[in-house]
Amino acid sequence: MWIKEPGKITDRIDFLGTKKICLYLLKGEQAMIVGGGMSWVVPYLEKQFSTLNLDLNKIRYLVIPHSHFDHCGAVPYLKSKFPHIQILASAYSQEVFSKEKAMDFIASVNKRAEERYLQKEHLGPNLPFERIQVDRIVRENDVINLGDGIEAHFIEVPGHTRCSIATYIPQLKAIFPSDSAPFPTDDGSELANPSAQYDFSLYLESLRKLASYEAEVCGFDHHGAFVRDQAQKILQQGLEQAQKFPKRIIEEYHRIGDLDKITEELVAEAAEKNKFDFLGLELEKTVVRTVIEKCLATTPT
Repeated sequence: MWIKEPGKITDRIDFLGTKKICLYLLKGEQAMIVGGGMSWVVPYLEKQFSTLNLDLNKIRYLVIPHSHFDHCGAVPYLKSKFPHIQILASAYSQEVFSKEKAMDFIASVNKRAEERYLQKEHLGPNLPFERIQVDRIVRENDVINLGDGIEAHFIEVPGHTRCSIATYIPQLKAIFPSDSAPFPTDDGSELANPSAQYDFSLYLESLRKLASYEAEVCGFDHHGAFVRDQAQKILQQGLEQAQKFPKRIIEEYHRIGDLDKITEELVAEAAEKNKFDFLGLELEKTVVRTVIEKCLATTPT
């Protein structure tokens, strides 16, 4: 079953944000938000928090899965709303957030997305984009006990980025891979192309690790969550697709022999499948070309 709109997933897991930008609320005695979203989802989050049947003071943790702008843009708002929460991220994410140039880029892309998606009078809290301060670094096998039998286990899954982490809740058999696994396309009919922007070999290794976990909930950062038998299958399908992807790129390279043209083809394909218009054409081209180059670097041409 594909859950593509925000709402209740289980008694312990709520889907927040929007279909395009997903966050998750995990509930034990304390609560944890998984995902940092983008600033343009703030009005949606405000409405969702106002209707939750939960003491918001119980929200004690926020996990940033990696440092890309569409996974941390709502963090300044969330920290302002919940000053008591601890921001959790990998060591390399912390390093990225310490760099002024990186933070200026994250802020500027989020601001452009606000202008695209939201009219000014509907922006909700008009917060400046403050620097992100990581309160606690999480590494492989680190565990946060939320109480009431619920634990969050962290998994290092580099490949999409150097700083990627996933979250697994063994008691709920729930896994949150972020972009370290191919997520569903906009219509849910297939999976998006693999996005190994750091290292394709590590991306495959991380996918094998993720697919080994028993899952009854798989919550992506884009386009929702899969539950029951599809949760386990979707990670295996992502692994199988990723294993085939370099061969496709090599075949395209031999057929066309021009990286710019291959990039244009894949960008057009991604635009149709994913409908991520918040990225912008030039940024999408940069992302896709990077993935192509990582594939070619991994596999002899």
